[in-house]
Amino acid sequence: MIERLEPFRSSEYTGENRCWPCTTVNVAALALLVGAVARRRRRLAAAIAVLGSAVVWFRGHLVPYTPRYAPRLAAALPIDPFHGGDGVDAGRGSTSDSLSDAAIARSGADEGASPPSGEALLTELVDAGVVVPDGDDLVLDESVRADWRREMADLRRRDLEALAAVADDLTPAGVEARTTRVGGTPLLVLDGDGSGLVSLREEVAVAELAAARALESSVDDPVVRLAAGRPLRTFLERCPLCDGELTVTRTLCCGEAAGVRGTPPEKLVCPACDVRPFTYGRVDDGDAS
Repeated sequence: MIERLEPFRSSEYTGENRCWPCTTVNVAALALLVGAVARRRRRLAAAIAVLGSAVVWFRGHLVPYTPRYAPRLAAALPIDPFHGGDGVDAGRGSTSDSLSDAAIARSGADEGASPPSGEALLTELVDAGVVVPDGDDLVLDESVRADWRREMADLRRRDLEALAAVADDLTPAGVEARTTRVGGTPLLVLDGDGSGLVSLREEVAVAELAAARALESSVDDPVVRLAAGRPLRTFLERCPLCDGELTVTRTLCCGEAAGVRGTPPEKLVCPACDVRPFTYGRVDDGDAS
């Protein structure tokens, strides 16, 4: 029976491309319809449930045009139930997704000093030979990339508790590392100054902790090594978790909004393990995560 239905499958909205907001909206609509019909005709309701579920499974949606509006509905929710954003709320004041967070960097800076600005950080990385000019662009030094991949290979074999121990070693004494889970997403949480939290998804934790370790031989300042995590993620070519090849994509699926100009942000994603190591700045606001 399943094989007979395969020709009707829509690969655009099913399998690894399934849009979960679309699926959720359609299942909810189907449940309402089945519930209404079941009050008078249970057999018909059962038939509708079976047929409707098959359509959602093989086509991705039952209600026409769902892929156009379901992601926007999901984006309006106060939480993201489908994919953690780049910064997942792990408690009070949790607004950051990177070791580059000012609270973490400030904890390691000299009293009265500020974490490096973006321009100062770039200058430090260029002077240290971490990133090198290539025409009009900057690229990651190949020896640094090799060290970084080696460190990621080591850290990806460790569980989140072990990553928390690594974070304790790399971050200042005033930073407390712990693990938690939010909406099924495992997180490494760093409490930098008692007023706010930094929540790292596993792929971000592996990438940035590995970067800090890889820079130990070329960058003397530990604050700079920690602050370099976010910008170095833009140079990722392989997934921090599975070493699969990363791709750059734009999508409005799974709860993302396009912004006022209607263009979704570019993202580095791993098709193999469905993680998003980096989201580039939205074209309408210039932010990057």
